[in-house]
Amino acid sequence: MALKLSKRSEIPLFRALDLLREVNERKADGEDVISLAPGQPSDGAPPEALKYAQEVIANDPRQGYTEAMGMPLLRDRIAVWYRDQYGVDLDYRRIAITVGASAGFILSFLSAFEVGDKVAMAAPGYPAYRNILKALGLQAVEIETSAETDYQPTRAHLEALGTKIDGIIIASPCNPAGTVIAPDKLEEIVAWCKENGVRIISDELYQHLTFTGKPAETVLRYTNDAVVLNSFSKYFALTGWRLGWMVVPEDMADRVKCLSESLFVSPPTLSQHVAYKVFDHTDVLDGYVARYQKNLDILKAELPKAGFTKLSNTKGAFYTYADVSDLTDNSEEFCRRMLDETGVAMTPGTDFDLRRGLQTVRITFAGATEDITEACRRLQAWRK
Repeated sequence: MALKLSKRSEIPLFRALDLLREVNERKADGEDVISLAPGQPSDGAPPEALKYAQEVIANDPRQGYTEAMGMPLLRDRIAVWYRDQYGVDLDYRRIAITVGASAGFILSFLSAFEVGDKVAMAAPGYPAYRNILKALGLQAVEIETSAETDYQPTRAHLEALGTKIDGIIIASPCNPAGTVIAPDKLEEIVAWCKENGVRIISDELYQHLTFTGKPAETVLRYTNDAVVLNSFSKYFALTGWRLGWMVVPEDMADRVKCLSESLFVSPPTLSQHVAYKVFDHTDVLDGYVARYQKNLDILKAELPKAGFTKLSNTKGAFYTYADVSDLTDNSEEFCRRMLDETGVAMTPGTDFDLRRGLQTVRITFAGATEDITEACRRLQAWRK
């Protein structure tokens, strides 16, 4: 007799990560591959932050557990960041350090919702939202957005849902489109959620990775009832250090603490030291962002010459989302041929949009500028 397996663990393959594995294998075999697929910075931590990590290890090689919610020193530093950047005053006890933002989503969903609750999310959207919700016994309600609303949900979308929801995930800038929610639109969403008793989970991972001259707005400017998720993996370029944070309402803090103690014990200690130091080197990080913007400008100018004429209104993150319905009716097969015939990798949209993903691709521009230029040259030659 076969032993039981849980249905909630039957989640789809994360194609973007599977593609990353294949690209790495091809590179290891000597293939000349340019990847416009991975969702991570091509640069690492600022050198001075790494030097600080070495000093920490030398002084304390043990590096034992910290508090489950993270080191107070780092949590207070994040509170100062919100005050300086947004004029938002936070008690550091509302801030929890997490094992990547991914752990923050798990803690958020467990703290805020019961099994069977409905949580809305935009389509296209980050696929892990949907998969984590399913694994925790929650129902994802997908809001079908479009280029006309910058692939972002609006109050009008919420009013037209036709079903009662308990929560909504918003992301600004978002993955995969790199678009932002304008402050007035964000305020409208917050107002609707207050009126209807809906908890907001705000993904602000790319908040300071923007090309508008200022960071994207935080939902904390409009409500203290939302849960905010952020990460040291994107703007802060500490991807493999696996560290994030969450800002929670006061009445949720103890729940998050108890869950953290049992699920994760504590966040990585050395990573917390590096994260504390990285705030001193935002000049280096802003240099990374400047290169991303240059890369985006190249894509906007050159991709249309290869037939990619329908690009999202990217204002942040390091992605642009392309409607390729006039080039293919199967983005997975299209990306496969592209990789085989040009050595350029893109991510098919099927991860991000279950219904329309075969008509879209996500393009990452976090790499070297010369690679972006060469990828465009190859694609233009391929599409002639």
